[in-house]
Amino acid sequence: MSCAACALGIERSVSRIEGVESVSVSLAGSSMTVSFVPPATEQAIFAAVTSLGYSVYPYGETHDVTPESARLLRRFLFSLGFLLPLMWFSMGGMIGLPQPPLALSLSLQFVLSAAILVVGRRFFTSGVRALVHRVPNMDTLVSLASAASFLYSVVLSVLYFAGGAAPHHVFFESAAMVPTLVTLGKFLEEKGKHRTGREIERLIKMLPTDVSVLRDGREVVLPAEEVRVGDLVLLRQGDRVPVDGVVTEGTAFVDTSAISGESMPVEVRAGDTVISGGVLSAGYLTIRAEKVGAETTFSRVLEMVRDASSSKAPVQRVADRIAGVFVPVVTGISLLTFLLWLLLSHDLDAAFRYGIGVLVISCPCALGLATPVAVMAAAGKGASLGVLYKNAESIEVLSKAQVLLLDKTATLTEGKPEVRAFYNLSELPDERVLALARAAEIRSSHPLATTIVSYCGEGDLSPDSYEYLTGRGGVAVIEGTRYYVGNASLLPFEPDRSVEEREKGGTTVYFADEARVLALFVLADRPKRGARETMALLAASGYREVMLTGDNARVAASVAADLGIDEVRAETLPEDKATVAKEYKDQGFVTVMTGDGINDSPALKCADVGIAMGQGTDVAIDAADVVLRSGEITALADALLLARKAFRVIKGNLFWAFFYNVVAIPIAAGAFASFGVSLTPTISAAAMSLSSLFVVTNALRINRYRRVSVASDCAAVCPIPNAAEQDALSVQNEKTNDLPAAGCGEEKEQDMCFHKDPVIVLTVEGMMCEHCKARVEKALSAVSGVRKVTVDLAAKTATVRGTASADALIAAGTDAGYTATSSQA
Repeated sequence: MSCAACALGIERSVSRIEGVESVSVSLAGSSMTVSFVPPATEQAIFAAVTSLGYSVYPYGETHDVTPESARLLRRFLFSLGFLLPLMWFSMGGMIGLPQPPLALSLSLQFVLSAAILVVGRRFFTSGVRALVHRVPNMDTLVSLASAASFLYSVVLSVLYFAGGAAPHHVFFESAAMVPTLVTLGKFLEEKGKHRTGREIERLIKMLPTDVSVLRDGREVVLPAEEVRVGDLVLLRQGDRVPVDGVVTEGTAFVDTSAISGESMPVEVRAGDTVISGGVLSAGYLTIRAEKVGAETTFSRVLEMVRDASSSKAPVQRVADRIAGVFVPVVTGISLLTFLLWLLLSHDLDAAFRYGIGVLVISCPCALGLATPVAVMAAAGKGASLGVLYKNAESIEVLSKAQVLLLDKTATLTEGKPEVRAFYNLSELPDERVLALARAAEIRSSHPLATTIVSYCGEGDLSPDSYEYLTGRGGVAVIEGTRYYVGNASLLPFEPDRSVEEREKGGTTVYFADEARVLALFVLADRPKRGARETMALLAASGYREVMLTGDNARVAASVAADLGIDEVRAETLPEDKATVAKEYKDQGFVTVMTGDGINDSPALKCADVGIAMGQGTDVAIDAADVVLRSGEITALADALLLARKAFRVIKGNLFWAFFYNVVAIPIAAGAFASFGVSLTPTISAAAMSLSSLFVVTNALRINRYRRVSVASDCAAVCPIPNAAEQDALSVQNEKTNDLPAAGCGEEKEQDMCFHKDPVIVLTVEGMMCEHCKARVEKALSAVSGVRKVTVDLAAKTATVRGTASADALIAAGTDAGYTATSSQA
């Protein structure tokens, strides 16, 4: 496909098939998604596409075909070889180059231009097929302009050879230059599209092709697709986890940054669960495979990213409608231009030149690529940060977000409450009270109940019956006595609340019998690392923050004050959260809900955009439009700010695409010729190629987005920068979306704190083995300012932490014999 009209042509042709319910074609992703029922078949759909001149095969299949960019480059070089001598004969006389006799010159120009048209015959086959099927595209415009120029020149040449007057001007060079320059433009555009999808391509390359497995007590190496559920997979340092499974043996640190965006490796040991896509930074593991192939977490993440990059944003619909009528309208304008100039000036050469110029300069490509390339770049970049956008619409709506509704537990806080204080208010020994409380809570599945049971320790006492009352607590009968465990509203009497009022910021759980309170448990949930700084960053970015929680108003207010959130809705039930989301939507606000649990699902669906934390329930993740794989609150800022940046790029691309065509077509039509401003078909072809190249290049800015990093809570471990350093960091972070980090939050030695270091990711081509990997690590580690280097052989990347510049790192990689590149250079 070469332009938006190509994509729309395929959509129209396929949609005409009986049984096809919907079809969506992604120009940037070179993919098509079709929903159909009988009598439509996959074969009929493929036939409709191939009849238009395109090749098509099922998504996910690998075909040994030459990359499009390589084919375009080859076509351009062949065309250029014929074009240079053609320019000598057609225009060399203007600068004093020796010229053959006119008859010989015309003959040579005919042969050379015909050769170029043969090399670029794909424009003609595609353009004619599209025209026959009533779905004209950019190739139709190029083939019309080139064929008209060539035939016009042939007619003038034949008349001259038949004894007519010498032609004033022929357009053999225009007939050849147009497809040559368009081919060059498409080559550069293809390379740009490849760069916008680099993050997605990097994800695809991450999983290993071969896996070490234990079979019959022996280690064998199998292709990844042959690994089965139940196989024991062996992993050593540097290996990437190919399956989801459970560790049966060994201990290791696993870097899951590719999936979760979490920068610090996670320690795993026997009994722990690991997910595919992580890489062992140290250690050795044996894993029992539980999910393989398309069922693994990594495969589902990759599928989600692919779906998002191939989906269409609502703003693209306007561009699609225009692209749908673009080619016929431009053809009409070209014909009208030719007739008007012929009638007004009686100059056939000028009329022909301006008519051809209109055909050539018009560019539906920029309109078609404006949104898809930006969506592809955002989806890929988001995935590398642990942010998964499920579709393009979520990116567009998220960019316009105004109100952030934030669930408290497990979203803003760790979701792991701890018993901060225990008060025995009875005359019973602590052991007896704890045993009764444990028995009263043992059948409850509430997170607070689990914490209390854990705090109370082991015991043999069990309840005779148990009843849970939503939003209040539980009632248990133990040894014939009714016990109540929950909030104050559960009790059959009004309790003394002095302890509850004094324990600011904690949740007080009452344990009582029919007549009195026996004990109080005060539980508290710590805010997530960086939650306070993230809330400050989002508030400064113009977002209105509202915390939703089922906790009582006092606890909610305390947590909100600690995080710097002004608006709080406490004691909310699941349906209440959805009502709050609807309330803000009805007021005209674009609303985003962030949560993790089943109780958040109604609000996630009701809000304009739902964001689920990656460690949340499957119900919440299914209901959401965006998933934060790491579960870190800092990823929320990445999701919002990256979407905002992506949509700015989309708007800039669309403005350029519309502005270019509105201005360029009148100039090419000669509207300003009386002022000395006009274009030849050659210049028009160059302008058309540059317009689509601009759109693709502009989308590459999205790849330069830098992850949001925030200060942590361990100033005692990692020194806080002094005033001068803070000022320097502030200037740097304004440029990179970062906030300064005061410490890493890990009780490690000072020289092991990497959180506040800048991160540069290099793409290193040429690495073939572990020896290459070690050589690259050594070369990069030797650069001044480098604190840590992680090289991924499978993904061909090197992640460097420290103050070294990208240029210095690239130079070191190059000196080591490899090709290193970085978007930050």
